[in-house]
Amino acid sequence: MKVLHRRICRLVCLTAIFGVVSSVLGFPQSALQGGNGRPGVIPDDAFTKIPVGGLQRTGSEAKILFDKNLFGNFLRVVVRKSATETNATQLTIPITESVNKGDVLDAAIMIRGAETGTKAPARLEFLFERTLDPWTKSVTQELVSSKDPIKWKWLHIPFVAAESYQPGQAMVSIRFATQRQTVDIGCVSVENRRHESTIEFLRELAVESDHIGKVVVDVNKSIVRQTLMGFGGDFCQPRYGSTEPMDVVGRYALDHLNVVHARIGFPLNYWVPEPNQYRDDAQAHAAILALKEMNRRHIPTVLTIWEGPGWMLGGKPEQSGRELEPQKYQVCIDSILRFMKTAKEKYGATADYFSFNEPDYGVNFKFTSKTLGDFIRLAGPQFKAAGFKTKFIVGDTAGGSTYRDYAYPLLTDKSISAYLGPLGFHCWDGLTASEASYKAIAALGRQFHKPVWCLEAGHDSGLWQADNPWGTWENALRTAMVYERTLRLTEATLMDYWTYQDNYPIVNKVGPKPYPVFGVIKQMENVCAPGSHVVATQVSSDDVQALVTMGPGKTRFAGMIINPKGSGTVVVRGLPVGAMVQVVLSDKSAQGKKVTSAFVSKEGTITLSVPARSVVTFAKIVRG
Repeated sequence: MKVLHRRICRLVCLTAIFGVVSSVLGFPQSALQGGNGRPGVIPDDAFTKIPVGGLQRTGSEAKILFDKNLFGNFLRVVVRKSATETNATQLTIPITESVNKGDVLDAAIMIRGAETGTKAPARLEFLFERTLDPWTKSVTQELVSSKDPIKWKWLHIPFVAAESYQPGQAMVSIRFATQRQTVDIGCVSVENRRHESTIEFLRELAVESDHIGKVVVDVNKSIVRQTLMGFGGDFCQPRYGSTEPMDVVGRYALDHLNVVHARIGFPLNYWVPEPNQYRDDAQAHAAILALKEMNRRHIPTVLTIWEGPGWMLGGKPEQSGRELEPQKYQVCIDSILRFMKTAKEKYGATADYFSFNEPDYGVNFKFTSKTLGDFIRLAGPQFKAAGFKTKFIVGDTAGGSTYRDYAYPLLTDKSISAYLGPLGFHCWDGLTASEASYKAIAALGRQFHKPVWCLEAGHDSGLWQADNPWGTWENALRTAMVYERTLRLTEATLMDYWTYQDNYPIVNKVGPKPYPVFGVIKQMENVCAPGSHVVATQVSSDDVQALVTMGPGKTRFAGMIINPKGSGTVVVRGLPVGAMVQVVLSDKSAQGKKVTSAFVSKEGTITLSVPARSVVTFAKIVRG
């Protein structure tokens, strides 16, 4: 009966969305009905039987209601208060069937709803993760409802299991605390297709009939946002033990991309393994040489510390959450200054800015806003007295969702303001964070007249746990999605990809041969050229992302359209009449190789044919 219910539920979902049954659509019956008797990884009715956790944290209410169109019950959650973390209120459903690493799983869910007090759609996060630390995640997916709050929207989430799990060792997590909202969920299921379907097949199938139709992007050139510095990358392999400053991937990035910035990993643990023992060799020497190479290329830098030596930081190597004791601030500062002096006096290498990696989360060093302020108050004058203009990045936090709360006390502390540089954060939560939390970063930048920098740009901090995802089109597409959303909402002027070395690599070091993500970065790099300005856009559909820039210069313009759904047409309005543009298209079949040209019409429009799951960029052809 459970299998039958799941089949009926999915067929109803399809009928509600498309108005036709699967035979009319011509889809494989097994793909749409949920699998010819496959057992569910979670119980079909679990979402109505397990209590929603953390209701009190967001003043929320949950109740079970009945919808005859769904042939059953659905869950309604009303979120009344904002939260700094989306898991403040969530439903967790443990798996009841075993899953093997590499299994292809197919999740499905129905959602509807709206943000409180607006017509904006409801937003959820869907995760499949371990039930215990380190909470390994196989998928983290944002779910957005239809713009019509009473219309059900059916969503597929195909993914690959990152690990093997026995019943109870992994769970589905549905997170509600993305914003104040009323949201309904129904027909929640996860099926294990094991290896009978490829993940790419399921991803394409999930959007095959979810056509975007005709989408209009209105460009308002009179509303100018940030002026872009461009794209850079992280060069941090010596922090992980490499004794070479640059690997094959790093050299390829420097030679084939317009790298405008570099974040260098400073291996403090290798530099000063024992008190007063400074080692200018191996990993520490490699970091200095990487810094020197960036100086030679006139590329600005941030020098960032991850791990500290045990005698200074305590605990176990790579243990998270370790707080530096205040009485050891000075020896830490002395060690940093000794490194900077050696780099400058012996190699002519200097860093423009300094930071601790993700101090809010405490990947290695953990600081609160107060303790980081105390450290900067002590270190800042000493940096200056030693002749360094190096300033501190404000934050360099693990994500953007809680950035404002962490950074605001630092920015309002007048005793350290002279030593603070740009705002810095990482956009690992960029596809799931609320728009309000990311817009708050932009507001801070404007309020305190500081540029906003994303110093680790990527869509999934746990992607390294997957089985070689670097060469997939999914990785490239989601990278484009997180870049666009981060640039548009936070008004970041700089995006540093994690990393331009063999760690989340953009090229296969054998060859080397570019991965699809390299081509997409190249496309976006052309749109976000140094000196260009992001201008306001309004998109008629939530399914499509768009970013448009003007400049550099008076006549150049460019834009990117990211479509994670089915095929359709995008009309861009408000462009300079008569200009000729080059259009570059990337999708699963080809990356950056489909190049055409078009003229902007007398109405100021261009019409772009946008395939399913694609990245399309355009730029004015500037002659001479």
